[in-house]
Amino acid sequence: MLRLIKCEFWKLKRKRLLKAAFFTSAFFPIFDSALLPGKDLADVMSGVREESGFLLLIPMLVMIAANLFFEEHDNDTLKNLICVPVLKNRLVMAKAVVLILFSVAYELAGFGISILLAAAQGISLSGWRLQLALTFCTGVFLWAAALPCIILVVWCNKSYIISVITAFFYTMLQYALHLSDAIMMKPLGFNISTFIPVPIIFRWLYQFKTPEGEMMTEFYNRLSPYFISTPVVFLILAAEAAVCIALVIRVYQKQEI
Repeated sequence: MLRLIKCEFWKLKRKRLLKAAFFTSAFFPIFDSALLPGKDLADVMSGVREESGFLLLIPMLVMIAANLFFEEHDNDTLKNLICVPVLKNRLVMAKAVVLILFSVAYELAGFGISILLAAAQGISLSGWRLQLALTFCTGVFLWAAALPCIILVVWCNKSYIISVITAFFYTMLQYALHLSDAIMMKPLGFNISTFIPVPIIFRWLYQFKTPEGEMMTEFYNRLSPYFISTPVVFLILAAEAAVCIALVIRVYQKQEI
């Protein structure tokens, strides 16, 4: 399994897409630093998690997944891998591991850039350990949030255009849903609000922010009864990730070589 992960990583490392993806991790930290300077470290880090993560990282993960899953078809190497033999379920697991490593590395790259920008602006770095932990967890959670879209990408089979369109609409829909009180302000249970990944992550993340201003304070007071603890959000997203990976394996196994 470790060899498969290494092979998938080295294949991805040769792609320009990987370098371009990591370049975007600096976009929002630099943009926010130039136009919307933060008042404290938590404020600076919100750009890494909420803008870079939810608006850029999720579509990046989908695009990289499309590259990883379609490459064997494009180069006609999947037949050789199956003849070795390499089981398709192991290939899917190796690609999933590469994706989660990229997701965490992307978030941590943004964290490092934001730390440098905060230090350059004279912002106190107090609480950096908590911000590091939140950023790491966000990287893991966003990987899980991207998996439902990756199912559609694998099902589409070799269509890069459809993958781009799907990633765009999925990202916009998920981000828009976290702005809805009807989705965000519902108790946990067997309802749709519990199983939509991005709003669930926001309900976990918001509890670590300090609201400023009357409107934000009022919003947080209304939302606070619906905050989700770290163990609970981990269990929900881990269960969803397991189901999604199982579905990806099933779709991938049924595709013709």
